Amino acid sequence: MSKIKVEGPINEGDHSEKKVILDNTPDLSDRTGEVFLEHLESAIGECRKIIADGYRMVDFWSDPDQGIQFTLKKRIR
Repeated sequence: MSKIKVEGPINEGDHSEKKVILDNTPDLSDRTGEVFLEHLESAIGECRKIIADGYRMVDFWSDPDQGIQFTLKKRIR
């Protein structure tokens, strides 16, 4: 079953960065894709919480071997 994790904050210079990662471990009982969509919605919800803290999404990508990653940053100075 896929997991969602939030990494960070990582402070680099005058920016703080957080990442929301949805790994690609499949739920073998998910024959319709509904469970995957629920996990994707949860990852998006985590991104919204981080955005509410002043971050902005600067990148996202997906890879069939690694999952989906959202990168959010904010200026700290």
